[in-house]
Amino acid sequence: MQNEAASLLDPGSSYLLQEPSRTVSGRYKSAASASEEDVSSRFPRTDRSGFTRYNRDANVSGNLISSTTLEKKIEDLEKEVVRERQENLRLVRLMQDKEEMIGKLKEEIDLLNRDLDDIEDENEQLKQENKTLLKVVGQLTR
Repeated sequence: MQNEAASLLDPGSSYLLQEPSRTVSGRYKSAASASEEDVSSRFPRTDRSGFTRYNRDANVSGNLISSTTLEKKIEDLEKEVVRERQENLRLVRLMQDKEEMIGKLKEEIDLLNRDLDDIEDENEQLKQENKTLLKVVGQLTR
């Protein structure tokens, strides 16, 4: 096992010798010797400008900026969600307080209506007593 690992790292190992027809320089020669005309015919000049080191670096930094921008937007949205949840909680509590107040006011209205009914009954009774007294006074004065 150790011998296999060492032979993989050894530059003179049998792997390099398996291709006797190609030399190391010959392997890369075809790719390196592609004429400028071949490259220019495959990719117009404007298209090849996208493959320059400067543009790749700009794209990487652009990705970092967009990634940073996205992270900032995510943080802002998370903060907004927290604010909205707090506002919703405040509104729910306010609504519960209002509903509680409405319940208390309904109870108060019921009590007042019962009192009103009692007062109306008493008023009716007093009217009847007043009529009776007026009759008695009218008979006494005759």
